[in-house]
Parts: sequence; C-alpha cells; structure tokens
Amino acid sequence: MSILNPVRLTLATFFLTLGTVVSFAQCKNIDAEAKVVKKTTDTSEKQSIILDIKGFRSNAFQVSLFGPDKKNILNSEQTEFNNLATGKYVIVIVGRREDDKYCPKSLNVTID
Repeated sequence: MSILNPVRLTLATFFLTLGTVVSFAQCKNIDAEAKVVKKTTDTSEKQSIILDIKGFRSNAFQVSLFGPDKKNILNSEQTEFNNLATGKYVIVIVGRREDDKYCPKSLNVTID
C-alpha cells in the first residue's frame, strides 16, 4: 500500500484537523470590552481608551495597542491608554503565561 493512498491521506488530514480544533477549543475565553472616554479634567482634544477585563486579574494579561501612524504600545500591563488621537485602534489581549491557556482576544475601537 502506498502512503499516497487517498484513504490514508483523508484519515491523516481528518486527525490533524481534529487535533488542531481540539487544542484551540481548550483555551479560556477572555471577556473584555473597551470604552472611549474623554476625561473631564483634560483640556486637550485627546481621548482615552479604558479596557475592562471581566472576571480576571488584569495583571494576568499582556495588552498591545495598535494605532494610527504606527504609535503602538506592545506587551503592556496597562488597561488605560491616554491622550489618543482620532483614528482606528486595535487592542490585542493575550495571557501573560502560556500555561494559563487564554485564547487571544482582539478589540476594534474607533475614536472620532
């Protein structure tokens, strides 16, 4: 029997796909939301994004903020990002330790 047998290829593909799906299904979801706020004490036109991670300690995560003009903040413990210009932002949240098995979470935020 040849290794290129269609039945063997189909079975191999099935088990590889199943293993990949199962490995991602075992991660814990991160419940988070981002709010755009303007601080009342702030005299500038800049705004802030406040990240709310529900049910978990915020120091268990690394947060990266990707913004316009490549002004990015990478692998931070911050949950509040201040003095942001208008534009579209992407926030990516990952677990600090791989052993915690959190699913990566991304949030899209627009500041008008």
